[in-house]
Amino acid sequence: MKPAQLDRRQLMLAAGLAAVGAGAQAGANPGSRALTLGTPADPQLLRIAFGSCAKQSKPQPIWAAVRAARPELFLFLGDNLYADARDADTLRQRYAEFRRVEALQSFRRDVPHLAIWDDHDFGDDDVGGEYPLKALSQQLFCDEWGEAPDSPRRTRPGIYEAYRIERAGRSVQVLMLDLRFNRTALVADPALKQGYAAMYAKSKLGGGAMKGWYLPNLDPAATLLGEAQWAWLAERLAEPADVRILCSSVQLAAEGTGWEGWSNFPLERQRLVDLIREKRAEGVVVVSGDMHYADLSRWDTPACYPLWDLTSSGLTEVWDIPTPNGRRVSEVYAGVNFGLVDIDFAGPSPSLTLSIRDVKGETRLQQRLSLDQLRFPKA
Repeated sequence: MKPAQLDRRQLMLAAGLAAVGAGAQAGANPGSRALTLGTPADPQLLRIAFGSCAKQSKPQPIWAAVRAARPELFLFLGDNLYADARDADTLRQRYAEFRRVEALQSFRRDVPHLAIWDDHDFGDDDVGGEYPLKALSQQLFCDEWGEAPDSPRRTRPGIYEAYRIERAGRSVQVLMLDLRFNRTALVADPALKQGYAAMYAKSKLGGGAMKGWYLPNLDPAATLLGEAQWAWLAERLAEPADVRILCSSVQLAAEGTGWEGWSNFPLERQRLVDLIREKRAEGVVVVSGDMHYADLSRWDTPACYPLWDLTSSGLTEVWDIPTPNGRRVSEVYAGVNFGLVDIDFAGPSPSLTLSIRDVKGETRLQQRLSLDQLRFPKA
């Protein structure tokens, strides 16, 4: 299926917002939408920034550092505002507050961007498909992020979408997942959840890792994506691409945190790896948010290339107590931060550089990968 072609006028709202509703193909699962960016400074390079967790009631000086990095595209990975709403009026009011954060809105006017949501902007802390206002939340999200009246994101069971960027004769696919609208409720350890204050104090005083109270759900019926989104994702992973940036509002690779993440749904996480293998979808790297710190995880699975997961969180929110993560391969940066994915198509061996920068624009974490490292092992 040939992806829909959208012009720059249709893609930009207020000169900076990537509005992708116009020009959608007919059918249940239209292909990845062509995303037209400005003329690059270097046609061999592509820089994409991302971040999560920005509370609208707090100052947001981070946007100056993001601007200075000169990304061609910014990916909002969720908790883009904190609604924590249990009624419709509160949900609407939080969006009104969001629109009054001038540093953020100025950035949105000037820089192309795409968005998904996490729990706090979807509705309330840790909620999923059980959230009673999710239809209204979908409407408000699409209104705020410039989705056209006929956008599939308004009518799908969730706000997932895929985009395609052409650069230097190569294709970069951006896969924006929805991990809230259809998600089965989490399973918690009641004893741990009741003892949060004690957990916090023990970790803070003792310096040890603070594991959360969520448990893996092994019910085959439990889901993160929902079947419609899984079918859509299977079609998108079958499309050709040199690099695929999988945008996940919560961590994919992290293991043993006890907090929110794909590890709470191990069968769903394994289903994703199986689907990547089945479709021979090479070039996948994961960017994620949610945790209120930055780190890098690596997940090695049989008959697949390593899945790297760079977490950037938060744009305002910071959690200064370490959490366990058996797949962490970096230090933890517990300061205001944003992430970068730099793709260099020059030369015989194209590469990606994953990095985290702080509010001053200084690099705190970095990992360089050859595209050859994101290919299936040769038989």
